[in-house]
Amino acid sequence: MKNIILASFLSLFFSLANAQSVDSRAVAYSVRYEKEHLFLQKDSGLNVVDYDIEWPEVVGYHYAPELKRCISGSLTGTPVLGFDSLLTAIHQEYGSPVSTMFKTIPDDRRFCYVTATARIAGYAPDHWIAYDLKLKIEPGALSTYKAAEGERIVVYDIPNKKLYNANELISPNVVRRNEPQDFYDNLFASLDDDFFNTMQQCEINGVWTEGSNLCFFVRASTEDQQRSYIAAMPLKTYAYTLSRQGRKLFTKPGAAINPAAVTQPQVIDGDSIYNNVETAPAFKGGDSALQQYMSHVNKPDVLLPGPVKEYTSFVIDKQGKVKEVCILKPVHPVLDRHAAMTIKGMPDFLPGKQNGKNVAVRMYMPISYRP
Repeated sequence: MKNIILASFLSLFFSLANAQSVDSRAVAYSVRYEKEHLFLQKDSGLNVVDYDIEWPEVVGYHYAPELKRCISGSLTGTPVLGFDSLLTAIHQEYGSPVSTMFKTIPDDRRFCYVTATARIAGYAPDHWIAYDLKLKIEPGALSTYKAAEGERIVVYDIPNKKLYNANELISPNVVRRNEPQDFYDNLFASLDDDFFNTMQQCEINGVWTEGSNLCFFVRASTEDQQRSYIAAMPLKTYAYTLSRQGRKLFTKPGAAINPAAVTQPQVIDGDSIYNNVETAPAFKGGDSALQQYMSHVNKPDVLLPGPVKEYTSFVIDKQGKVKEVCILKPVHPVLDRHAAMTIKGMPDFLPGKQNGKNVAVRMYMPISYRP
């Protein structure tokens, strides 16, 4: 279990009361991690949909409806406020799950392949959060869908509840190529000479910060090639490339946030989610089995200044399945993602019980990472 420590399973829970209670713990931050491969059918068309979505339940003591509408609208064309509603929108657009065998081999030309991604690119706690939004639609010749591809980084100003695209955060001088040449040398450093010399178009579709670096998401194209990459350079040196709003967001402290009592969803599949029950959910095999599971998990390649701790929550439903995995205290987008996927990969639990009946229970689990 190199570099990863999971707290003793028996110490993960608050003391259980005799009477059950709906989980109403207030949180400042909660991002839900959902990833799935769907095979859907709509009329005579067959659609393969892969989604990878980091859904912001709560950000900065706020439900962030503006950000939720932006994410869902970008991926489905239908702005919604709940992840379940987002899934409904996906099915309305691309069809119902295929559940029966085909009598003949389906015609490949009727297939459409869809990739929908919303992943956190970076954040400053209680100040801003940046999302990488990507939608790619690849239809076959007989599909009714049109090909499309787009990717951009949006930044959500948490205290002021505003969304910004790249063109609002960079100086107009960058677009007009009026900045010093060394900036453009850094911006295009990832491109080889052949690509750069034949480049016909270049766009900055995202800007945010990571540590002391200013990051630009760049899409460049020649007549027959397209490349997307991230150019990172010292923020202190290149802050002049930001607009007034960009400098305010990335170089100045955020406005104070008044803590509010906001909670995670309290219902799953029509059932209330509890935190205190007579019999808590249990990992099959107990602590030893849990440690064995964790022994196969390797820390991602992220440079850490010292030990850090991820705080996660998840729901064990009435069937014992792990659902609604959330990160409650972010550390780094890559580590957050790894911790969430570690929890999602756990096998089914023994479900929690109250009055002899299975109930859904939300659990809280810390995961520590060492350099």
